[in-house]
Amino acid sequence: MAEPFPRTHREMSGPMDITYLQYKGVWDMQDLYEFVASFFSMNKYKFYEKRYIVKHPGPFGPETYHVWEARRDEDEYYRFWINLFLHTYDTQDVEVVMKDGTKKTFTKGRLWVQLKGMVEMDYDKRWEESAFYANLRNFYHKYVVWKKIEAIWWDKMHYNVFLKLQSLIKERLKMEADAYEHRYFHKMR
Repeated sequence: MAEPFPRTHREMSGPMDITYLQYKGVWDMQDLYEFVASFFSMNKYKFYEKRYIVKHPGPFGPETYHVWEARRDEDEYYRFWINLFLHTYDTQDVEVVMKDGTKKTFTKGRLWVQLKGMVEMDYDKRWEESAFYANLRNFYHKYVVWKKIEAIWWDKMHYNVFLKLQSLIKERLKMEADAYEHRYFHKMR
């Protein structure tokens, strides 16, 4: 039996964007954690730390996994999701003397960050009660709001949140490419 609509119109989420950051050097992990949490709270996201795993030293030194998730209900119908996965390995604590003479403990090693962004539609599953509502939802996605999903909702999340967070993390780690190239774009409606 053939499906009435292409797969993309039946999905409950918009396209997913994934980006990666790799960093080797010295950074303040506590500051990075607080910065990301404050970024999401300032933008009215609910921030969750899903997992925190510490592995004992292996061939790449001690490893730590951080799995963070943030979500924001934009409307009664769609929601933004940002998932962060931080993997630190070959790490050690380093004591650094600051300019004012105080000592602070930083982390030295390697950091791998994965960011995923997604727009989820019908997150309360209101249109799943019957087959009629499911077909009505498919029609709604295909003919009424598909351009909004791709051109407005997705772009709003991608440019105003996702790429901004990526560039701010780069800036916080003092990476070489620390400029947010979309900073002066006009905001999405």
